Amino acid sequence: MSQIRKIYYRLCAWFPYKRLRPSKEEIDVVIPVIAKDLEILPLCLEGVRRCVAHPIKNIYLVAPDEEKIRSFCDRNGLVFVEETSVLGIKPKDLNIMVDGRDRSGWLFQQLIKLSGKVGTCDRYLCIDSDHILVREHVFVTEEGKTVFYMSYEKNEPYYRNIHRLFPEIKMAGLSYVAHKMLFSKDVLRRLHEDLIERGGEGKTWIEVIRDNYDCNCFADFSEFELYGNYMTEERKVRRPWLQKLLRYKDLADYDTLYKRWNKRRMSLTFPAYRK
Repeated sequence: MSQIRKIYYRLCAWFPYKRLRPSKEEIDVVIPVIAKDLEILPLCLEGVRRCVAHPIKNIYLVAPDEEKIRSFCDRNGLVFVEETSVLGIKPKDLNIMVDGRDRSGWLFQQLIKLSGKVGTCDRYLCIDSDHILVREHVFVTEEGKTVFYMSYEKNEPYYRNIHRLFPEIKMAGLSYVAHKMLFSKDVLRRLHEDLIERGGEGKTWIEVIRDNYDCNCFADFSEFELYGNYMTEERKVRRPWLQKLLRYKDLADYDTLYKRWNKRRMSLTFPAYRK
């Protein structure tokens, strides 16, 4: 991360923003998971239910067909979606190998988020299963603008990937990789059409993304960077994400985490690599 980018983020975070007025539009929530994600997922769900400032129609768990996951959905009032039914392919069909490591599942989950195939609402929130909201989040304003929460992450391969397909897109000063994003199926339809147009005759939008992946790079694609930078400026609002990265030793029940962090942060993340 460059120092200039970090300073820019801090200036954005300190800026006194006007409070956003949320749309009353119903949205869906879509969370792709695998079995190991269920440990933190209850905290993620509690954060969604308490802090998303919109009526939620349904929460969908997109996952492999495993009894443990189906039972979790039944106990928590979630709609289970078998992951291969969304794209019509399996993760291994992508065949993304980088230095002998299979990255197909990692890309597969991102394509699910970009698919627009889950849920019945036009807008749906995708959130990572280890990400916990502890303050109100507005994702679409009364005026119909999408709110993007921006981080200071900087991964150059993500931007190079986008530029290979859309060289005319100007990248934002901060990152759209913030563990959550509201997608519009209408915008996604246009994105899919543009990908197909850029990718050449006979390819699906999935194949275009797959073929554009640089297999010499461990992390070469970000669904959040692609969608956020693709959407036109007049249709979005940006806010700093005010995130705190924590270790598993800091785990607690939701009320404890909320009281401890609500005044200082908007969200918390417990990534598996810090377990």
